[in-house]
Amino acid sequence: MFGSRHDDRSPLRRALEAAASLKPGTWESVESLALLAVECKGTSEAEDLYQTGLRVAAQLKAGTYESVRALAWLSRADRELHSA
Repeated sequence: MFGSRHDDRSPLRRALEAAASLKPGTWESVESLALLAVECKGTSEAEDLYQTGLRVAAQLKAGTYESVRALAWLSRADRELHSA
């Protein structure tokens, strides 16, 4: 239906690879990194994704709908990864 090529990668692996092609330094990339950090909880990649999202967010100008969404996801990722 969507093409004849079969992709055996997991949806998470495909998402991680797709995130690498996002324009760096955008609120969309911050939100994606936070979402992926939550999804990767319990793996070695989770904290790296979260920390990268924090670094990028610190350099961006807040005050837009996109920034609110991204920062809310970063907050959730912090809670998911660091709460006992």
